[in-house]
Amino acid sequence: MCRDVTCNVSTLLREYLENFGGVKVFNKINRILTTGAVISFAVVFNAPASRAASFTPQLIQESLFFGRNILGKGEVSESQFQGFVNNTVTPRFPDGLTIFDANGQFRNASGTIIREKSKNLTLFTEDNSRNTTAINDIARTYIQNFNQESVLRVTNKDNLKVSFGQNEDLFSNSPIPKFIKVDLFFGRNIPGGGEVSEEQFQGFINDTITPRFPDGLTVFDANGQFRDSKGTIIREKSKNVSLLLEDTPKNETSVNEVVRRYVQQFNQESVLQAANEKVKVSFGLGEDLFDNSPTPKSIKVDLFFGRNIPGGGEISEDQFQGFINNVITPRFPDGLTIFDVNGQFRDSTGTIIKEKSKNVSLLLEDTFKNETSINEVVRAYVQQFRQESVLQVADENVEVSFISSQRPISVPEPSLTVSLLTLGVLGTSSAFKKKKSLQQKSYVKSAKR
Repeated sequence: MCRDVTCNVSTLLREYLENFGGVKVFNKINRILTTGAVISFAVVFNAPASRAASFTPQLIQESLFFGRNILGKGEVSESQFQGFVNNTVTPRFPDGLTIFDANGQFRNASGTIIREKSKNLTLFTEDNSRNTTAINDIARTYIQNFNQESVLRVTNKDNLKVSFGQNEDLFSNSPIPKFIKVDLFFGRNIPGGGEVSEEQFQGFINDTITPRFPDGLTVFDANGQFRDSKGTIIREKSKNVSLLLEDTPKNETSVNEVVRRYVQQFNQESVLQAANEKVKVSFGLGEDLFDNSPTPKSIKVDLFFGRNIPGGGEISEDQFQGFINNVITPRFPDGLTIFDVNGQFRDSTGTIIKEKSKNVSLLLEDTFKNETSINEVVRAYVQQFRQESVLQVADENVEVSFISSQRPISVPEPSLTVSLLTLGVLGTSSAFKKKKSLQQKSYVKSAKR
């Protein structure tokens, strides 16, 4: 990462953002489901505020999914994968990357549920031929080194806005407020020594973030990795706070206040901010969540399932796994991704409520059939576990392909529905509290389940 104070501002942001991301990989071309824990989330946040950069309009998100089963001979070990990241990925994207530990799950032709440990690597990078070549080289090296069939590549070309600075124009501030997704990345290393503790960060969430965004937030545990100017690989524990909110001036001001307070309280240089302006959010059943394009296209759908049972108790791991096997997988057999998360919101009495939750993420075609299947999944969960709602977030702008040893294979194919879902511990994440009065609007403020 360029840390010299003489670095050009635009170069700093461009180089840093090229390599921010998380990755998951599957070695099965058509059928993948990822279940696992987020092990490392690359974060390189400490760009001085005085060098805060403007937005990079061509920034896209690249996610790679690496299966760890080796055909005929065991599994790619943690040390082998870390060596691959150090020797193959980091040299091409030295300024930062994100790695998630995961397990794949899908149903094969005989109806057997197959699971596989996987790694998810995501990068925020410029949309250019040099980076595309680098991504293909990374995938093909993995395929050759570990006898894989393919690496899944998911590209999100939303008009992402990314910033390190304070008081920048991160939101479009639409005339009619719309829901957007905002991710904040907090490095935990303290300059001069020490680290922001779990207790200190939780206090920061409770005292600074939740009062401004009381309806819900998601926190991911992560580890940053980048290569410094001396060629040394640097790692740093970090936190990714993900918010769904309206793109209003008030919320933009609140985001800036959160960033400013973290920088001041913990002697940080900066906080990375990324805003995704193209998501659809819903709690209800039968709502028009998909565009249903005349020519079906791949989209990303995230479902958030709260695990608290009204009146007491909690949905167990076995119960939720049974729900996946019996309800979700039959409708999306080609693969899905499940994240273990924790919800947090502030109720009407001012009490902070926490709840274990599950985030199921799917890549699928925006057909009426799949939209109906999503509604069936939501309805089944609400009825089976006496829930109030299930938060649904759809991103209509993703591209899916499989990189083989020869060349990328684009999908979807004529009858292919690609679905991804990772069962993983993303540290502390949130479910959003539901408010019935907001269901009649075209957006949702919160979801408890």
